[in-house]
Amino acid sequence: MSQTLSNRDLVAKAHYELFTLRDTSALEKYFATDFIEHSPLVADGLSGLRELVQSCPDLKHEARRVLQDGDLVAIHGRFVGLDEQPLVGFDLYRVRDGKIVEHWDGLVPEAAPNASGRTQLDGPVEPGKGNKEKNRGLVWRFFTETLIKGDYTGFERYANGEDFHQHSPDIADGVKAVIAFLEQLRTDGHGLEYARIHRSVAEGEFVLTHSEGSIAGERHAYFELWRVENGKVAELWDAIAPVPEDDQALHKHGIF
Repeated sequence: MSQTLSNRDLVAKAHYELFTLRDTSALEKYFATDFIEHSPLVADGLSGLRELVQSCPDLKHEARRVLQDGDLVAIHGRFVGLDEQPLVGFDLYRVRDGKIVEHWDGLVPEAAPNASGRTQLDGPVEPGKGNKEKNRGLVWRFFTETLIKGDYTGFERYANGEDFHQHSPDIADGVKAVIAFLEQLRTDGHGLEYARIHRSVAEGEFVLTHSEGSIAGERHAYFELWRVENGKVAELWDAIAPVPEDDQALHKHGIF
């Protein structure tokens, strides 16, 4: 059956059956036998996922956005029952020949709405009809200049001014707020360092970047979902979490 589904539908169905219905037979139906797990939360492979689901009797997931870009499918949503408090963030899957073969994730605790009243999940859901490659290129240029090279004035050049909508719990809307926040972190010795983008998922107006860096010397994974509107970065959702070094992970595949 999975062979007839689009990558988006296959992943959405597998994710729902496994993490909301808690039906571990989804592992045999939708996942490859040589499945590679990169999540720091899961030991390894299919056995690690089975153990995780069986150990969380109240586990459920609410998907807010599902994006497909070739063999990659990203789900943005909210887990309950995985930890003491709900977790929000991103699951990223790679599909090959009708089976899920690889998974990465970035999850952070659910927080109260930010100073602009936005939550980590609200806002536009549909990707729209934007030119995904044009938008991907814009985001990569912005990301390289602004975050990797640390020139925060890039928000002024690339983003949508004071109409830039921010879903990060600690930052209000507008480029002035995000620049001030990032500069203060850097002054305090807790600046966000970005090393490289590992992969991206682009569909319509949405571009998800999965990148690696550090905060105050501690390795972090960055999942950041950018929405591009009329050639400007208009909105941001993120999940930024500390991750172990590869040799300290629960599996041999590395975090990225």
